[in-house]
Amino acid sequence: MADWLSITASALWFFFPALFANQCPGFARKLDLWLARVPVCERLLGPGKTWAAYYAGPYGALLILCIQRQFPGVNAQIGLFDYQGRIEPLLAIIALGLGPILGDHIKSFIKRWRGKPPGAKWWPWDQLDFVIGVVVASWVLIGWIGWMRIAIIIGFVLVIHPIGNRIGYRLGLRSVPW
Repeated sequence: MADWLSITASALWFFFPALFANQCPGFARKLDLWLARVPVCERLLGPGKTWAAYYAGPYGALLILCIQRQFPGVNAQIGLFDYQGRIEPLLAIIALGLGPILGDHIKSFIKRWRGKPPGAKWWPWDQLDFVIGVVVASWVLIGWIGWMRIAIIIGFVLVIHPIGNRIGYRLGLRSVPW
């Protein structure tokens, strides 16, 4: 039981910067930050995928990684990596900040290619796109986090992501509630 709890805690602690980074393009749009209303490629990705995501996501991940770094005891107990030296911090920022953005943009490209309009519901890919992006980017840049952690993250996202999206929609951070 303790091992399962430890793996769950480490998976969620690891994933939290990416989860926050995934919401940062909505914050950029709400705050009308630079390039927040400039689509990357409206024809291929839809109008909601903007250039601001490519800086908002990494800055969001950086913010959470800096906060997590203030808890060395937690990192030692449940962290997947040592913020003090086991990984290059820039690689963590790229993996956890750009991974969710790239996953989302690739999903949007596939969605357009399949003929689905922007904003159309596409379960479960609307929920899992950024998870896949984070897992692949992390695997390439940081290292493999393990199938058990990935399964826990997927389960967590399938439950929590729809709730977060509805809250974001009500706050005006998202254009659709899914």
